Amino acid sequence: MNTKNIPALVMLLAGAIASLIMLTKGLSNIQFLCTLLIVLIVFYVLGTVIKVILDRNIGEMKKDEETVEGEDDLDENKENIDTTAAGDGEANPESAEEEGFSPEESGDEGE
Repeated sequence: MNTKNIPALVMLLAGAIASLIMLTKGLSNIQFLCTLLIVLIVFYVLGTVIKVILDRNIGEMKKDEETVEGEDDLDENKENIDTTAAGDGEANPESAEEEGFSPEESGDEGE
């Protein structure tokens, strides 16, 4: 998520709302500009704090997703190891003959 523009958006939105309120109240130009400057500075800082919080949370979510994906890969590898280890290590002569191997061709007849 792109959080680069959040401080500017928060500041401009607050400035627009403050400007509308001050225009309806009929403040003088000096009061209007001083108040607007203070509002813009305060809400820029608030927007920056919001951006930092979002960046931290997004970073933690990405780390959690990577950890979960890594654990899934480990679980799959363990399952593969378990299935290969579950065999008793003896070759099944029927399946070997189906694949084209027979004990006569291996040369192990007399040993």
